[in-house]
Amino acid sequence: MTDLQVDVYGVNLVVRLVPERDVAVQLRCPKGAVIRYGEVVSRGDGFDADGKVFRAMPYAQAIVVFEEDGAEPTGHAFMHAGREYRLIAVDDVLVAFPPRWSPAETRRPSRGQGVEPSA
Repeated sequence: MTDLQVDVYGVNLVVRLVPERDVAVQLRCPKGAVIRYGEVVSRGDGFDADGKVFRAMPYAQAIVVFEEDGAEPTGHAFMHAGREYRLIAVDDVLVAFPPRWSPAETRRPSRGQGVEPSA
């Protein structure tokens, strides 16, 4: 994954942008919006303060898909160790592909749980 350690709160995610050529499933927008892909490196606890509820959040290491207007990037962009990251809201995520864990790792959490496998 990455050595970037950052705390995220609420319904926000930090994603490392993944080049389109490196993703197995590519989405296309019929209106021509730019589609971006990112690997979740950190996420909030899922608490939506406005709705006073916990929301489902993509797993760490999941690949998420979001679209952005060509003139204005989605979320807040920053660079670390030569890689581009975005801080985005879970509402910006169109699709999340769960990570694949090897059998040697801890069991995969059941649907709806936000627990990553232990190392």
